[in-house]
Amino acid sequence: MSFRKAMVAGALALILSLAVLIVTSIWHHRLAARSLSRLEMAQHQALLVTRLEADIVARQLADRSQHAPMDQVIAVGMRAYLDSIENERHLIDTDAESQAQQTHEWTRAQELAGIIGNPDRAGWRTARALSHDIAVREQGEAREAAQSIAQAQRWSGWLIGSVALFILLLCGATGWLLWRGIVAPIAALIDGTDRLRAERAPARVRLQGLHELQHLAVQFNDMAEAIETQVATRTTALEQANQRLRDIDGRRRLFLSKVSHELRTPVTVMRGEAEVALRRPEDRAALEDALVHIVDSGQFLHRRLDDLLALAQADDGALSVAPRPIDLAAVLREAHAMVAPFARSSGIGLQLEAASDAVPIVGDPDRLRQALVAIVDNGIKFSPPEGMIRLDLRSDGDRARIAISDDGPGVAEADLARIFDPYFQADVGRSRGGTGLGLALARWIADRHGGHLDAANHRMREGLCVSLTLPVVS
Repeated sequence: MSFRKAMVAGALALILSLAVLIVTSIWHHRLAARSLSRLEMAQHQALLVTRLEADIVARQLADRSQHAPMDQVIAVGMRAYLDSIENERHLIDTDAESQAQQTHEWTRAQELAGIIGNPDRAGWRTARALSHDIAVREQGEAREAAQSIAQAQRWSGWLIGSVALFILLLCGATGWLLWRGIVAPIAALIDGTDRLRAERAPARVRLQGLHELQHLAVQFNDMAEAIETQVATRTTALEQANQRLRDIDGRRRLFLSKVSHELRTPVTVMRGEAEVALRRPEDRAALEDALVHIVDSGQFLHRRLDDLLALAQADDGALSVAPRPIDLAAVLREAHAMVAPFARSSGIGLQLEAASDAVPIVGDPDRLRQALVAIVDNGIKFSPPEGMIRLDLRSDGDRARIAISDDGPGVAEADLARIFDPYFQADVGRSRGGTGLGLALARWIADRHGGHLDAANHRMREGLCVSLTLPVVS
């Protein structure tokens, strides 16, 4: 049975119980009033008959001169008794036994009245005996009426107590239903709200009580699930954002560390050359040689600063290319001219092999030159003394390929695919210093020109070959 039906049934039972209690109280009141009237009438009749008996006895003992007034008193008492029997008829129950008793009482009263109306000495004795018998009977009726009143009171008290107990139990059951159907669901919703506010999972409530409260619980559960989903999503987003911030901070720290290390070497060289020149100011040749090394280191330092700035701008999306029709062979020769002094001061030779014919492409000459210089600088760093850097340009149909190879130790096969990643350095690279940013910048520039950058070790000898392939304009 649903809560609503149970409440309706409980209300109907309560109304019915109250109706029974009211009807019982009215019935008991009427029964008590009727029984009390019968008791009063029986006592009154017993008193009349007893007085009539006493008057008959007194007449028998009185002088003849007192018989006439006493007969009149006896006749008045007899008439009063007959009138009381007439008045008693509306108090008598309609059942056969009660009617028979009333008829018998009336017959005996008429008999007594007849004897008193034509008295003689034997008649007064009979009247005395009959009046005594009637008085005893009336007293018995009075006792029966009193017992009936007592029994009615007991029965009415039991009925009223039973109905009151039933109403009490019904009120208790109704209170329990109210608690289960209204109070408990509301308390569950309050508890769920507290758990949701305190972020204690799960913040779900059980469906119970009225249909409206169950519907409210369904909506609360949906809302709690949506909030938990949003919180989880935002928590994940915050964790990802924090991870990105940690990664950015890590890259920033690594960038600063690499920059400080990368710039320290040319600055140290420049300082050393200047100190040598200051110690021997009279040696013009040594002074010129120191100045050449200082200039070369300054140019290298300038290129490293340009590379670092360019890669930082590339990560932020601020670095752009300005493509236009250019000659790739001319760009390669310009790059060769830029790195020649640094290679010479480092004791490394440069060998340029480029066709005399123009190799037309569409690109940004500054960025392409920057990429080529970064690749050559990387080769110089890993080449042994008296080593050679070879720059080779070949054009084949719609593609042009610049191969830059060195005589260095090469790269482990497992690291070849990663040397173009920012900050990555193989074991040999970490031992030689550097930032690991030059090749990353070169790949970024190659990608922006529609080309690609590859690296491979020499098959027959040590060394690394980095190839830049770009599309050629017809």
